[in-house]
Amino acid sequence: MSLFLAVLISLAAAVIPTLIYALAFYWVDRYEREPLWLVVVAFLWGAVPAVVVSLLGELIIGTPFVNAPGSVAEGLVSSALVAPVVEELAKGVALWAIYRFRRQEFDGVLDGLVYGALIGFGFAMTENFLYFIGAFSQGGLATLTLVIYLRSIVFGLNHAFYTALFGIGLGLARQSPSRQRGRLWAGLGLAGAILTHSLHNFGAGITAINGLGFLLSLGLAALGVGLIGLAILLAWQQERRWIQEELAEEVGTFLSPEEYRGLTRGWRRSPLLSRRHNPSHAKRLGLLVELAFRKHRLRRLGPQREASIERQVQELRERIEQELKGQNDRAAREGEPGET
Repeated sequence: MSLFLAVLISLAAAVIPTLIYALAFYWVDRYEREPLWLVVVAFLWGAVPAVVVSLLGELIIGTPFVNAPGSVAEGLVSSALVAPVVEELAKGVALWAIYRFRRQEFDGVLDGLVYGALIGFGFAMTENFLYFIGAFSQGGLATLTLVIYLRSIVFGLNHAFYTALFGIGLGLARQSPSRQRGRLWAGLGLAGAILTHSLHNFGAGITAINGLGFLLSLGLAALGVGLIGLAILLAWQQERRWIQEELAEEVGTFLSPEEYRGLTRGWRRSPLLSRRHNPSHAKRLGLLVELAFRKHRLRRLGPQREASIERQVQELRERIEQELKGQNDRAAREGEPGET
């Protein structure tokens, strides 16, 4: 096989599965999807700057530990101790920046999980491509095929899982009334990301001398999928409960009983939020979901924790009222019944 063909295969194997995973995680944010531009920025941060920073950091920090280049011990120190810390910090800085500077787009656990996973997918895409090229150089097509299967399929969610743990920690911090407790949640999330990353790399590193290492890495990957799935389900229930509680008093004012039931039904994303059939209607309901989340934060955290939250709630009410008036005006011109 030519090098050019190997590069094409490696590029496809790195990009296509990763984009499928990323789209799936973007989909799980069923009530209030994050701004597309911010999602793309998060993904690209993982794909380029985080990889570059990680390579430089591992080179600088790892050099003093290289007493026996090429040995198993040196490889374990580099992969299981240095790499997890450097890479999770490099990925995590963008996640922290979204949490710190785009707080209106960071409501809780699900948002943190989605942003963290997307940063992790971006990182995995670039790292996988580099590993695939290296695998072909070392062992040809057979080695390339094995590495693609392991990194894109078996362990394809790993980097997303690690950084999502930090995102979950920041999501819990976002919901915590106590700043001190919030810092604790954020620290635990970052520590969990580094620890699971380190354990996976340790297992992969000792696989050549002990097959139990592969079982350790495989078990962590399965645990990661299970934990992320559980976190998503719990976050869905939590957000649904926020909407039920906070929009109940808006029924008859800003939304109808039918719309309220449609927004608070089972796990599936409400078709009422789809912009394909009635963009204006979907926009108003999307604003109502935002209102529910802001009202929850106001009730849980209070204006003393977020000075602007009362103003945000009032601005959302005004925007919803304008959207409702516009819908009613259009319905009147077309001779149709207006909204509630």
